[in-house]
Amino acid sequence: MKWLTKNAFLFSVKTCIAAFLALYIALKLNLDKPAWSLTSVFIISQLYSASTLSKSVFRLMGTLLGGAFIFFIYPITVLYPLLFSVSVSLWIAFCLYLSLHDRTPKSYVFMLAGYSAAIMGFADVDSPLEITYTVISRIEEITVAIVCSTLVHMIIFPVRMSTLLEMSVNNWFESAKKLCSEMLTRVSKEKSLENEHIMIQMANYPLNVEALITHCVYEGDSARTLIRMVTVQYQHLSYLIPTLTAIEKRLILLSEHGVSFPDFIAETFSHFLVWVNNPEQFGSTDVLVEEMVASQERIKALYASGEMNAEEGLLLTGLVERLQNFIRIAHAYLGVKEKVNALNDERNPAKFTLFKKHADKGLIFLSSLTIFIVTMLCCLFWIGTGWKHGGTAPVMAAIACSFFAAHDSPIASLQVFLKAVIIAIAASLIYTLVLIPWATSFEALVICLAPGLLALGMVIAKPASNIFGLIIATQIPSFMGMSHDFRPDPLSIINSAISTVVGILIAVLVTAIIRNKRPSWTAKRALRKGIKDLLQFTQAVKMNKSSLLGRQQYVAGMLDKVNIILPRIKVDPIPNVALGGNLITEIWLGVSVFDFYARHEELLRSNGIDTDALLFEINNYIKQRLKNIYAAPPQSLLTELNLLLLKLEPVCRTDMHLFMPLFYLFNIRMWLYSSERWPTLPA
Repeated sequence: MKWLTKNAFLFSVKTCIAAFLALYIALKLNLDKPAWSLTSVFIISQLYSASTLSKSVFRLMGTLLGGAFIFFIYPITVLYPLLFSVSVSLWIAFCLYLSLHDRTPKSYVFMLAGYSAAIMGFADVDSPLEITYTVISRIEEITVAIVCSTLVHMIIFPVRMSTLLEMSVNNWFESAKKLCSEMLTRVSKEKSLENEHIMIQMANYPLNVEALITHCVYEGDSARTLIRMVTVQYQHLSYLIPTLTAIEKRLILLSEHGVSFPDFIAETFSHFLVWVNNPEQFGSTDVLVEEMVASQERIKALYASGEMNAEEGLLLTGLVERLQNFIRIAHAYLGVKEKVNALNDERNPAKFTLFKKHADKGLIFLSSLTIFIVTMLCCLFWIGTGWKHGGTAPVMAAIACSFFAAHDSPIASLQVFLKAVIIAIAASLIYTLVLIPWATSFEALVICLAPGLLALGMVIAKPASNIFGLIIATQIPSFMGMSHDFRPDPLSIINSAISTVVGILIAVLVTAIIRNKRPSWTAKRALRKGIKDLLQFTQAVKMNKSSLLGRQQYVAGMLDKVNIILPRIKVDPIPNVALGGNLITEIWLGVSVFDFYARHEELLRSNGIDTDALLFEINNYIKQRLKNIYAAPPQSLLTELNLLLLKLEPVCRTDMHLFMPLFYLFNIRMWLYSSERWPTLPA
């Protein structure tokens, strides 16, 4: 990994300038703990100007919330150490609970509100009369850091995030184009590991794009049009994974069945490949879509005349249909700029939410319970020992647990946190015992600190080492306790260091017992929730309570869970986590049930096709999946599907209006029983 890059060096220099400026102002204003200003600059500063400003705003809001809580609770509980500890611990747990419900950078507000209360509250339990001054001083120091960091990063060679946002969405679409082209040119009888890897990468794009949009809002009017455009594009691109999976599924089945493409289909595919590789140069997609529609009509004609069997015709129809879906997504993506520019300025697509995002309330509660227990144990350790510096333990434990609460398994990250803290302790002692005594002025202090902080700034600039460098850079000033006379106390550093290590060790131990989960555990919980949503949707279809809006919300909610499951299966694979390895099969099953029944109920009933038994079997199978996610589709469901196919198919040959209901019925069977060939009449 290349460390000394232009961007990393520039970020490091700007961060150090902002940090020393904040420290200087804090000293001039005679603030109580000027080190807080320097530390906050490193926490706030980001590579991009917009994310620096957004994190500054979130940090100020979180600090104000934490300070308000301490103001409210302190007079009532400070004389009762146990009650005060319980109150602060519950507040930290509650704030973390709120924070984990939001998967965007805005969650930082509540997370910070939690442990900021601990930082401010535990600092002055032995001097209750100073709490007002401590809270106000903390807010003032954070404000100084925010102003300095924001101004420096936005004035000195500002780095715009809008380019990164545009590039991320473009990479998302380019990955899909590449994957689609590969599927059609290299047809295989089994799933490609390379294709699966690209799918998993694509599953990470939605969360990344959402985070970038959250930050880019703070670039102001210059990024407004881009944000609106990307928000619309994002809504369309989310459907790429199930579309590509459906294309791959049908190509594999056609290859397994030895079906050779008719000439007109092969020609249509060649035109599609020309378009997918050069969509901008191809021109309008209307001609290509019309060609595909014509190909579908020719398939129907061949099927009606008996020149093509039902299975081959339905597979080819489905493949052409999904390719049309891909074209629609791409057309919406490429043409969205004109549509967004035509929108009224008062409309803001970024605020539109089609569905409620998945939040694992059980896991969130477990994380909140863990941080409450950790903080309380550290407080009991502090109270029991009567150690003056013991208050550092619950503060550091709360910070460490908060940082990594969203991880499936926080242990590895907590261990990295502990290693970084130990390095920061060693560096603080070196500064305190060797370098700082020579610093008789502010300029000398800057000369002492600058080389180390510049190096740490470049470590922070690298995503892979960001958290490691950030912990070291923020802990060194805290341990040194830099005051107005530049005379840190080595004994105080040692005491604070011991307390910090104790707090982190308690956090590691309790987390390992209560909260440490494998990624597959989280994936399976999202899977169960998805299966439950599928059952609710199919039951609504059966009771005629479904709608096109409900279908759209169902798909969007399921895709959100797919994006949670796919990356975790890659990191911690467990065979058969779901039918087909993820919730994509369940998405298509629910959609096919809706399209078969809700769209064609009257047509089916008028032709004497009874679907009640099929819907009963489908719902019964989904209920079995809720009890056992590995349950295979039962023989009774296959029998019912076969009977219905054999009953519907002959009628369809005489009345082609039934072709689409037959198509959707076949899709249900294909997703559940992909290895089964077309049923035959019993002898």
